[in-house]
Amino acid sequence: MREDIILVAEKPFVSVALATYNGERWLREQLESIYAQQDVDVEIIASDDASTDGTRSILEEYRDRCGLILLPAVPNLGYKNNFARAIAACTAPLIALADQDDIWDADKLRSLVRELGNDLLVHADVAMMDENGLIVAPSVRRRNFGGVHDRVFLDRDYHIASLLTRKSLCQGCTALFRRELLDTAFPVPANEQAHDIWLAFVAAAHTRVHYIDRSWVRWRVHGANTSQAPMRSPSRSFFKGTFVNGLARRVFYYRRAAILRKRGVRLGLYPLRLRDELF
Repeated sequence: MREDIILVAEKPFVSVALATYNGERWLREQLESIYAQQDVDVEIIASDDASTDGTRSILEEYRDRCGLILLPAVPNLGYKNNFARAIAACTAPLIALADQDDIWDADKLRSLVRELGNDLLVHADVAMMDENGLIVAPSVRRRNFGGVHDRVFLDRDYHIASLLTRKSLCQGCTALFRRELLDTAFPVPANEQAHDIWLAFVAAAHTRVHYIDRSWVRWRVHGANTSQAPMRSPSRSFFKGTFVNGLARRVFYYRRAAILRKRGVRLGLYPLRLRDELF
C-alpha cells in the first residue's frame, strides 16, 4: 500500500424519521438543517399525517430534488402512529427523529454518533425558541428540573431508573438510536403516550442509554405544536411524592414490564423509592 494514501472511514449512515402535519410554515428550514448535517450520510423518511396545507407539496419537492423518501398518503394516524410509521420505514443502522418545525445544528448527528458508544440510545438537552426563532430557554432540561437536574440526568444509574419510572425525560428530537432497539420496542403499545417515551423506556430496560448535557436542536414552541413544553401546576406539584402518585407509577411500570417480558426482556422490581420521586 502506498504510504501517501490515507484511508478514510465511510461516513455513518443515519435515517431521519420525519413526521409532518400541516407544517408548511417552518418545514423548509428544518429540512435544510437536516440536509446540512456534517460528516454523515443522511436519508430522510417522511410520513405525512393527511396535511391539508402545502406540507406534502414541499416534501414532494425535496423528494425530487434531494432524494427524500416520502411514504404514500394515508388517512390521519395521529402523532405517535405517524412517527412509528416513519421509523418502521427507515433503512439505516442508526435512526434519528425529527419534528417538522425545529432547527438542527450542523454537527448534531455527527456528535450523537460519536457519543452513542455501546448504548442503544443517546439523547440530549434542547434549546427552546419561539415561533420567530428567538431563544427563550437555552436549556429546557435545566429549566424544568432545576436543582435535581444533575442527579436525574448526569448520574447514569439514577437516570436509567428515572427513565423507567417517568415519562418526560427523553425528547425524541434530541435522540439517536440503533435499529436493533426496534427488535423489542416495536410495535409501540397502544396505551403509550408517545413513541419517544417508549423507546427511551426500552433502552433503559436494556440499561443501554445515556444523556448528553448539551443541545444541538432548537425546538420551536408555538400554538400549533403537537407536543408542548410541560407546564407544572401547583396541584400537579403537590401530587408528586404522594402515595397515590407512587402507586400509579408502579402500576404503569409493571404493565410495561409485562409487555417487555413477552418480548424477551425481564425487568426487576420498581427501581425507585417513594422519596426519590419528588422531581
